[in-house]
Amino acid sequence: MEITYQVIALAVMFSGIVSGFITFRMLGMKLAPPHFGALILALLVTVAAVLTGNIAVAYVAALLQTVAAATAYTQMWTTLKYSFQTSPGYGPHLALVTLLPVLALAGVML
Repeated sequence: MEITYQVIALAVMFSGIVSGFITFRMLGMKLAPPHFGALILALLVTVAAVLTGNIAVAYVAALLQTVAAATAYTQMWTTLKYSFQTSPGYGPHLALVTLLPVLALAGVML
């Protein structure tokens, strides 16, 4: 297991929480709870994986990082589909969380 990718994922998750909070405050908080819950849970488990170096915890962290990215799209799908005028506001946050599955895969494969 390569810990470097997990540390980069931590930076992405911290940035994602900040960018997501700002975005959701501007555009309405009704979409936030499931996604932010998954993102914060993934962050906590990733911290545990980095601190312990346990491969099983790293696999759980990778799974939760992927779930956090998926919840971003499932929570925002209606807005992206029907409210095209406001959807560019979600771009930075979606770009950040889309990095998570790639980093998760790299972290457990290398």
